[in-house]
Amino acid sequence: MVFASVQAVQEEAARSLADIAQDAVRGSASQSIGHYMAIEVRDDAGPVLQATLTFAVARHRH
Repeated sequence: MVFASVQAVQEEAARSLADIAQDAVRGSASQSIGHYMAIEVRDDAGPVLQATLTFAVARHRH
């Protein structure tokens, strides 16, 4: 994928993290779940950007 700018890279990484988080919440049946996720974007010269997301879900009712 070719990006026009670092801003475009950042926005795509954020969208990807949101999609992954949504899938993780849907796929977990445990009472309390925590997640750490990271996406690193690289080009031929090396790392461009790293985006991370940490979140937890605590269910109080089933």
